[in-house]
Amino acid sequence: MNTKHAHRLAQTIGQRLRIARSCAGMPANIAAQRLGYANATQITLAEKGERTPPLHTLVEYAKLYVVPMDFLCGLIDDPIADSNETNQGVIANVVAAAIREQFEVLVNGISEQASVTIAGYNQDRKDLQVTCNIAQQAKAALERVREMNPEFDESWRGTARLVMHLESLSQAGSKAAQRMDHERRVRELSACSISSNELTKATRSALVRCSVRADCQ
Repeated sequence: MNTKHAHRLAQTIGQRLRIARSCAGMPANIAAQRLGYANATQITLAEKGERTPPLHTLVEYAKLYVVPMDFLCGLIDDPIADSNETNQGVIANVVAAAIREQFEVLVNGISEQASVTIAGYNQDRKDLQVTCNIAQQAKAALERVREMNPEFDESWRGTARLVMHLESLSQAGSKAAQRMDHERRVRELSACSISSNELTKATRSALVRCSVRADCQ
């Protein structure tokens, strides 16, 4: 095909693509997204006749806009080859758009719930840490009272239950503090772990050593 005919075909395909997209009621950015493009540049270039899409992409255009390939190539002027097929294609596009919209609503809702949950979790951890500190202080205060009043456990009536609860609270707080301290150390070790680049270098070095040993054998 000479340059003149190629240019004419590109112009025809571009015009038909623009008509088909307009009839489908589909914005260029949505069409680009459905065809796997990062933006609408390729759509615009094709519709202006500045870049002819390859055959497999034209097939995807035809499926997307629900028009026959012959129409896009300028062989026929009727964009509707089969009314039933066209209606089904239009319905499919509408349903797909509705599903995408509802999916975005669902994702946004889940993200919002996750953010609230994480914020609450972080606040719970802070409150737990404060409670642990208070429990330790209460335990220390109790021991101080015992130290200053040796007869405390025998002479002060009604304090046995209070002492029991304070000791239980102190034990629970101590366990929680130990667990949080362990989690903190694990996070610090993870932050200092080998990076992906270092791991790649180490892997390559190991492969080189294996190759050298194989050659020596």
